[in-house]
Amino acid sequence: MIAVLRTIALRLGSCALATWLAWRYGSATAALLTASLLGLALPRPLIDLASELRHQYRRAHWRDVEGRHYAFHGMPLAVHEDAEHRRWVRVADMRAIVGHTASDASLALTYPNGWRLIGHPPEPYLSDDALDAHLAKERSVATARFRHWAEREIGFPARRQRERYGIHLEALDFRASADPR
Repeated sequence: MIAVLRTIALRLGSCALATWLAWRYGSATAALLTASLLGLALPRPLIDLASELRHQYRRAHWRDVEGRHYAFHGMPLAVHEDAEHRRWVRVADMRAIVGHTASDASLALTYPNGWRLIGHPPEPYLSDDALDAHLAKERSVATARFRHWAEREIGFPARRQRERYGIHLEALDFRASADPR
């Protein structure tokens, strides 16, 4: 952005110098004709400046969610990644997509290692594994689609990242309750 501003300042200075020289050594008519140089010298740098400002605004606006923005069919999901690279999905977003499934208290009892309050104010979140186990119990088509998407976009990449870093999580006790066989 500094380079664009420098270009604008240089071109403005050059045009002002040319206009002053035309006024000083020529006439007012010559000075008016040299003022048209501004129309030739400034449009491209001003467009570059507008483009640079747009890019900087977008960069500043999306900085908090860069690389961590998740949306299922246009519905955004808040996903938090902890130090162990376990991804936590906000329960309210999950309910907005699949409908009301279970209360927060029952989710906390069913998935003690996979349920957590995160943020200020604290909101309930389910881990990627707990989300998969919970959605496996639901039988609607929308839930099955969401489960497939969540596994592909949230769960699988998190597991691969943990494998890559050599992180082994504690045994989760809710896996047995997901499969009633």
